[in-house]
Amino acid sequence: AQAPLRPGQLAMASEANNGEKRPRDGELVFFAKKSVGGVATTTEFAVSADGAVKDLAARIAEHEGCQAVQVTLVHKGAVLGQPAAPLQAVADKEGSDKITVVYIVRKPAGAVAAVPAAAAATPAAAAAAPASAAVAPDAAAPAASSSAPAPLAASGAAPSFSAAPGSPGSGLRVLLLMRHGQCCHEDEGDELKALTDHGHRQAENSAQFVKWLFDAGKVPAKRALLHSTSRRARETAAKLPQHLPGLEVWNADILRETNPSSNPLRAEEVFLRLFLAPQQGEADTLAVVAHNNIILYLLMRAAGVPIERAAQAWRLFHLRHASVTRIEVRSTGAIQVVSVGAAAHIPHGNVTWNNIKGADMSAWKEGKPDRHKFSGRMIVLLRQAETGNSPQMEAIASHIRGLSEYMVSGHMQVVCTPAAEFTALAICRLFRTGPQVLPESIGEQPEAAFLQFFAPPMAHSRDTICMVADDGPVLYWLLRALQMGPDEAHAASASYALGRASVTLVNIRNDGSMKVVTVGDTGHLPNESPPG
Repeated sequence: AQAPLRPGQLAMASEANNGEKRPRDGELVFFAKKSVGGVATTTEFAVSADGAVKDLAARIAEHEGCQAVQVTLVHKGAVLGQPAAPLQAVADKEGSDKITVVYIVRKPAGAVAAVPAAAAATPAAAAAAPASAAVAPDAAAPAASSSAPAPLAASGAAPSFSAAPGSPGSGLRVLLLMRHGQCCHEDEGDELKALTDHGHRQAENSAQFVKWLFDAGKVPAKRALLHSTSRRARETAAKLPQHLPGLEVWNADILRETNPSSNPLRAEEVFLRLFLAPQQGEADTLAVVAHNNIILYLLMRAAGVPIERAAQAWRLFHLRHASVTRIEVRSTGAIQVVSVGAAAHIPHGNVTWNNIKGADMSAWKEGKPDRHKFSGRMIVLLRQAETGNSPQMEAIASHIRGLSEYMVSGHMQVVCTPAAEFTALAICRLFRTGPQVLPESIGEQPEAAFLQFFAPPMAHSRDTICMVADDGPVLYWLLRALQMGPDEAHAASASYALGRASVTLVNIRNDGSMKVVTVGDTGHLPNESPPG
């Protein structure tokens, strides 16, 4: 029976399996769908036709037992992000007074830190498994060694990850999100999208890099691998167990490529399952081999960006193949981005960023990759090297010189803050130019430099601006390129931790649009990647 309306209440909810509501005069019926653990449910809400998006969100929040601000509504792939927007406009778009929407209930602030012990102790590979069994142990995974966690049993039992040595009481989960290697037959069926010769080399380079991270103690020793079931991701992931004996390997349909702007539910479910805070005293590493769009969605959500903006992240980035994005989750729930799309560990001759249409023809092109320099302007943001660290400075200069041979323009302008001049001079020597030293005030007020340099080139069809500074201005310029306002950019910088002498690349196209290629890449530095 229908309960009486309470003051201010616009609608009543009933479970869909109780029979559809017939819209009465002056009301709209919404079929609100959600998915949890791979199980979809639908609930009906009858709402006044004069109501707004916030009214529907309030009804769903009451039904879910949460706050209205935690509810995100999506209709026909578009987030209903304006609380005051009229619901009648949504009905007009549907062409009916019965409207289907999907919704996501976000965790409240601090919820991630309060993950129950049993859930937090589950390794991320197992945590990613929906109830529908879309995640399965990889049959090709090698048997576990005595030093590695035992493979997950078919029943779903999970091994326990212990704390890393030297970190008593702390908890850390490191996620290494790797894009697949270059593939062929772009825009064709999934099973045709095999890795190219360069894609196999990229996957091998990144597998060696991940092995080196473990060998050098840069990440917690306990580990697992989770990969998309797409062919290009499977072939990329297959390189890792060859270098990491006993690696626990799982695969997940939920990680297949998607457009988060039209399917935010799946992308958000991946985020909620992977980015669980570990308990104190626990530490683990999860390598995830997936695709450009889903990796970028996870990155933006980890950085605290709302769902509706994270769903558009693929428009703001262009990751290189087999690049590695590193994100760290602490037991407190704090999340920090260390690097995005890092690929400096891949030799310049193997680096690519676009897939191949048709067959791989590199063998008929003297083995050279099919690639072209980025058009427009490339901004190279460098966090200055340690004072007096000549090897770091030389490594930076050599790396940028290598990028200029195939990726960025050799028309180079170098600008720097006063404190970063020694680093800038190392680059200038290779490009036979001199640095433009910015005013001391730029360190505290970086907006002027952003407005001056983050624009399309004027004198050439493409050029390069190398901007050398400490992490404060570098992060500010990066976040402004990601369409954040000045105040938001200052506040959001706490979500990132860029290493000394790291490289960040931002491409500005001739139409003024911007795409980030990498953030905080240190693979070119001595002691930051495998030798050779």
